[in-house]
Amino acid sequence: MTLFQSEALLLLVLLCFSVTIFSLIFTKINILPETNSGRTSTIDGLRGILALSVMTHHFYITYIWKTVGEWKKPENILIDNFGGVAVSLFFLITGYLFISKIRKDEVSWKQIYISRIKRIIPLYLFVFLFILAITLLNVQITASNYIEFLKWVSDWILFKGGSFQNFESGLVIAGVHWTLIYEWKFYFALPLIFVIWQQKIPKWISSILVIAFMVYIFKHKSHHLYALFFLAIPAVLYKDRFKQFMQTKPAITHIVLGILSIIVLFFTEAYSWFQMLSLAVIFSFIVSGYSFGILNHKGLKVLGEISYSIYLIHGLVLYTIFTVINIVDLKTISLEKYYSFFLPTALLVTIVSLFTYKFIECPFLRRPLKKL
Repeated sequence: MTLFQSEALLLLVLLCFSVTIFSLIFTKINILPETNSGRTSTIDGLRGILALSVMTHHFYITYIWKTVGEWKKPENILIDNFGGVAVSLFFLITGYLFISKIRKDEVSWKQIYISRIKRIIPLYLFVFLFILAITLLNVQITASNYIEFLKWVSDWILFKGGSFQNFESGLVIAGVHWTLIYEWKFYFALPLIFVIWQQKIPKWISSILVIAFMVYIFKHKSHHLYALFFLAIPAVLYKDRFKQFMQTKPAITHIVLGILSIIVLFFTEAYSWFQMLSLAVIFSFIVSGYSFGILNHKGLKVLGEISYSIYLIHGLVLYTIFTVINIVDLKTISLEKYYSFFLPTALLVTIVSLFTYKFIECPFLRRPLKKL
């Protein structure tokens, strides 16, 4: 498949256009927290782009699924990287934020884990109710399969997902739940990372643990994405040096990051080691204040604030439009005509996400810990 085929470039244009329009519209929406102490402005703006990029990735795959009958990764590198690069950067963000927290001598583990529950669980359970409803509309529970049903429910509660009686429930949300498993395993590993980081255990034990981890992720390709959380460490340790480099060599910074971004998007395989290392470099500059001229825009920050909703909700919207309602038989239209649904779909996703953020996420996010 040609690298620079028109369908990939057109989708890139649509993504850029939607990000531009939505960020301008969302500038007028005031949902940002009153206090942003300790937050990195460029990360807030980046999140909004990443969430819409993942939606774009799954928008394309939806067409493939409906016309070919198989949910599979795109053959085009750019379209595949709409998802791969975005997820990689989300993992880098998580690694950066939480490794920064455990650098302190005293860590409130209760606050960390309750904050994660407040952030992730309410919206996830809300989305799961839709998954449950749609699944039960397609599969009948009987005496012979209720044990399987209970296991299916428990798997979804644990973010594993899965099918029930051959009904692919994960497609209801475009399969995005898989990343939450990585996130939670990283959160549960934080105490161990803390004792290693703070040298609470002998160095020889720390060295063995680090080496064992590196061997493990290199040996098991399916688990090598955990490295992304730790590739954020240079951004944590050398933030001031990255800032100094940007200030003293701005032209070189622009050229290097521009070229590296093009290489990553157009010429690297999703989740390859070269891509992950390159993204770690780009990310280190972003958290040090490099904005690509757009990441500090208020509208993008608003999109970033609702990015978790966009991430979890977009698959549900895609499934509702093209499967439940079945607004058009995608087998009867070309990919180019299908693209005409992109902007309305993206707009609907952001509007629904704004409501789920306000009425599902916010009541938990802004509730003091003592009231939980």
